[in-house]
Amino acid sequence: MPKRNNYLVGLDLGSHATRCVVALEENSRLRFISSGFAPSRGWARGVIADQDPVLDSVERAIEEAEKNGGLIVESAVVGVGGSHIKSNVCHSYVNLPPGESQIQHEHVETLIKAAGQGPLSDDRTAVQVIPLEFIVDHQADVRNPRGMYGKRLDGHVQVISASAQAHNNVRAVVNRAGIVVEETVFEAFAAAYAVLEEQEREMGIAVADMGAGSIDLVAYHQNDLKLAAAIPVGGEHFINDVAEVLRTSRPAAEQMIEQYGCVSVEASPSNVMIEVPGLGEEPWRTQPRQLLNDILAARTHEVFELIRKELEHARLAGRLIAGLVLTGSLAGLVGACDLAEDVLDMNTRIGLPPKLEDLPDELDHPGWATALGLLLYAQRLRLHRQRRRDTAKEWLKAIFE
Repeated sequence: MPKRNNYLVGLDLGSHATRCVVALEENSRLRFISSGFAPSRGWARGVIADQDPVLDSVERAIEEAEKNGGLIVESAVVGVGGSHIKSNVCHSYVNLPPGESQIQHEHVETLIKAAGQGPLSDDRTAVQVIPLEFIVDHQADVRNPRGMYGKRLDGHVQVISASAQAHNNVRAVVNRAGIVVEETVFEAFAAAYAVLEEQEREMGIAVADMGAGSIDLVAYHQNDLKLAAAIPVGGEHFINDVAEVLRTSRPAAEQMIEQYGCVSVEASPSNVMIEVPGLGEEPWRTQPRQLLNDILAARTHEVFELIRKELEHARLAGRLIAGLVLTGSLAGLVGACDLAEDVLDMNTRIGLPPKLEDLPDELDHPGWATALGLLLYAQRLRLHRQRRRDTAKEWLKAIFE
């Protein structure tokens, strides 16, 4: 059996489902080991409302992954999302000390840390801090200032922040499950890490992670993260719409969406009927399938209009040549890509997870993109830590030789 510390784990806590994926790194490649899935309870509007049922979902997903892989999960990279997520571009600078003129790694780290902490109020916490550009003295558009000479280093970073309370509650419930949180990652950022190519980031592209509690959104242009936002509409709103209009229970509405849901009205002939369970003692009724899909199409159209407004506000409308990628369970709605193209006037595709070695077919679904993106981020995090350890060893070696 592989050593425990060789495992990489991605843990996606969602309002609809909790997903856990475990992989093993072999020669810089990831091999799928196991996964776990559990329906979620205890969430409201994309944040934890009751920790106990959330804890139960987390424990069940982890236990399934452990059982399927014959292993013990000790730590994980954990996703966070919801309408409390915001992003801002922040600036900071570092004056090099007298006698030093070459920019070192620690100068860059100090600048990034200061830029990430400076603008946040006590009720916010930084989730990701992504460098955008550096300025060395008067030279702008510097990508990597390490090793360059100058007296002052300026930098602009994109700070993705979350509600401190919501973020701490996620960490707390994972810790209660006996799991160490290695790092938290904005879920749309993780999904983008899984489904995008570097060339697409350069050309300009957006990723919409369509979850149950919110639509989490990121957009890239010229390989920089230009937007990270969350829209307070998600799959729960679709379920509520169907339940209210068709006068049925939420579980029945969810099942009908999964079985018959489509947002292409043309694909629903008016003479096709579906059986709708009644509320309580009410009898079942027959309704046109087209009515169900009209409801879904109206809500989906609203979602894409809200995405369009976010892109316009960020001055990205018309600039994302590579288009839009949809991930999350809602991305599987038939006709979603076509409707997005009509509303946003950009190419749209479904974002499927990367093809890891031994990845089972049932995980080849946009609903698993975030969990697998968290796994890839865990691999990147391990590499980064190893490089820092190697640098420290070289530094100590130089001192004592």
